[in-house]
Amino acid sequence: MDALRVDLEREPFVAPEAGRLAELGLGTRQLATLVKAGELFRVSDGIVLLPGAVDRALTTLAGLGEEFTLSTARQAWGTTRRVAVPLLELLARTGRTTRTPDGGHRVVR
Repeated sequence: MDALRVDLEREPFVAPEAGRLAELGLGTRQLATLVKAGELFRVSDGIVLLPGAVDRALTTLAGLGEEFTLSTARQAWGTTRRVAVPLLELLARTGRTTRTPDGGHRVVR
């Protein structure tokens, strides 16, 4: 977990891929235990970040202006679509962002 924490502190929105998790000896059971213990936050299947990442993601989005795209969010977070899509979906599901009529996104204030 220490090595993973270092990775995620350096790049908070670059969720480790399966190969990196295997390299660290973190399988499904270990990840579930770390999530349950509050050491990691599960965004979706295969996507784990540090606790607080969702709030940090929202803060970053709030600085993008009134409306932003998936691509803009992805770039601001410094991550891939693999992480950005489920993270935006989570923010929408929890009422923190909403879709705009133009197909973009905005932070709910």
